[in-house]
Amino acid sequence: MSTPTRPTVTLSHTGTAGVRPLAAAIHPLAASRVGASERPAHSFPPADAWADGERRAVPGAAVKVPRFFQAELRQLTIGYMPLLDSAPLLWAAHRGYFHSQGLAVNLVREVSWASLRDRLAYGALDAAQCLAPMPVAATLGADGVGVPLMTGLCLSQGGSAITLSRSVAQRIGFTAGMAPLDSAHAVARFVRDGGRLRLAHVFAFSMHHYLLRDWLALGGIEENDPNIEFRVAPPPQMVRLLESGAVDGFCVGEPWNTAAVRGNLGVIVTPTRAIWDGGADKVLGVTCEWAGRYPQTHRAVIVALMLALRDLATQDVARELAGLLIKRKVLSVPEAWIESALQGPDATSAPRFAVGLNAFPRRSQMMWCALQMLRWRQWARPVSLQSVTSQVCDGRAFEDAASALRFPLPAVDSVREGAGPVALGMDGSTIETRFISGGELDPAHPAAYLTERGWMPEAADAAVRG
Repeated sequence: MSTPTRPTVTLSHTGTAGVRPLAAAIHPLAASRVGASERPAHSFPPADAWADGERRAVPGAAVKVPRFFQAELRQLTIGYMPLLDSAPLLWAAHRGYFHSQGLAVNLVREVSWASLRDRLAYGALDAAQCLAPMPVAATLGADGVGVPLMTGLCLSQGGSAITLSRSVAQRIGFTAGMAPLDSAHAVARFVRDGGRLRLAHVFAFSMHHYLLRDWLALGGIEENDPNIEFRVAPPPQMVRLLESGAVDGFCVGEPWNTAAVRGNLGVIVTPTRAIWDGGADKVLGVTCEWAGRYPQTHRAVIVALMLALRDLATQDVARELAGLLIKRKVLSVPEAWIESALQGPDATSAPRFAVGLNAFPRRSQMMWCALQMLRWRQWARPVSLQSVTSQVCDGRAFEDAASALRFPLPAVDSVREGAGPVALGMDGSTIETRFISGGELDPAHPAAYLTERGWMPEAADAAVRG
């Protein structure tokens, strides 16, 4: 493959078919017909940022960062979904961080998580913004594709919420400021009295799915309650489904919860980070084969994204970021809504961009994901949690990139998830990880997590002994 003399970054998107308007003020590009065929991404020239292979001046684009790794592959295609937490990829391009590491990156907007997963697995994408459980499901083979994925970087925490339609929220007795535990019990009472709910999430192997179920379980709703129906839909379609009455609520990333509220269609019941504060939501995903073939390229991508994450987490860039997401046609909602979702007075579900040790892909986080696949009957065979999580988490790539940037390094690869502030850094620094249930996941005794949730001890031990 030839290497360009001036690395560039371009943006691409997938087309949408069967479009019809959403709630007032939502641009039609935000929705496509459920079940419409997914077409391959195609490139288009981004408005006024690049021309003839050379960057024009954009605010903050002139960065001077040493090139730490000699990438084996210079031209990359990286996929993302139209969500606020795709920002690290867009920001790394906007600020020239990919360019600084010698990378020519084509950013491609995908139409669904399933499409993104397939295109990553089969080589149409070099890397992608992935849902945190995706690499675990792929490595196990639970996703039906079975191409092992791995991650060397967490991109964001939180950034999602559970939203119910205004009519359903009124019927269950939801009130503003209601604690997540109380709202879960209110839903449980509604269901026990014969109420039915159709709830959507974005993908079977997603934090949205698992935290939605975890929230319902807080109220005592059983695994296979006949009055609860789960559906899967791409994030941009959620508001339209709520508007049409096809679903009663959903768990999705921002800005789609804010869009439902601003469109007077829904009420945010709880942000997901109130259920697990400190859990990874999105990660950088690559196939294991790709990471083995292009280790220096992998590290160069991680460096660029670490720099972008530092900016997003430590600088007041909400207005610039909102404008960028609109200008590049990443999101098709009013710019004011994006700013509100990022930093408005009610921005309870804004993504927390992972910086420092929060960006380290902890094996204990991926262990939690694997346990959800067992808990919710997505995987029926015993799982060697140590083996799977060691394949999924590329801690070495993270450490190499962090060392190059002189960022904090981890001392361990797992922590007691849910235990509050826990030590992770070589300097003794801590991270926050807290479950609303008050329990913990001890990576040394993972079977206890299942027994605390009703499993027989023998079954739990056998399930994690693979």
